[in-house]
Amino acid sequence: MGTIIASGTFDHLHDGHRRFLGAAAAYGRVLVGLSDGPLLAAKSCAAYLQPYEERRHAIVSFFEDEGLREGCDFEIRRITTPLGFACEERDADAILVTEENDATACEINDERKRRGLSPLFVLSCRLVRDGEGKVSSSRVRSRLASETGP
Repeated sequence: MGTIIASGTFDHLHDGHRRFLGAAAAYGRVLVGLSDGPLLAAKSCAAYLQPYEERRHAIVSFFEDEGLREGCDFEIRRITTPLGFACEERDADAILVTEENDATACEINDERKRRGLSPLFVLSCRLVRDGEGKVSSSRVRSRLASETGP
């Protein structure tokens, strides 16, 4: 078992997030990069994003329901830049991505090499799809926006 980085916004925690976080936990200890600040500004329907602490609590609850303990089996860190802490984390040996962010993993590994760190092993998790397409927080926020109006 190793240590894996799994980052995202994790807004309105849904089945896609659960699959992603579950895949990370199956690898080993999880360092969760939880997006905040400037990373949220360009999100669609940003007014409907859950606050950081609410999103953090949902992740903690998910992992605890899986029998994992914060500080031992997983750790959550606030990230405010696209590469987060992944370029400097010495204890991680892998990173989990979806097909949507493969390029970011390459960018992280290039920066790690530049800094003299070993590249992270890149694991990929498939997106969850339903009858409407990709399950996403953007879709949830869009639905909330249309329900409440302008």
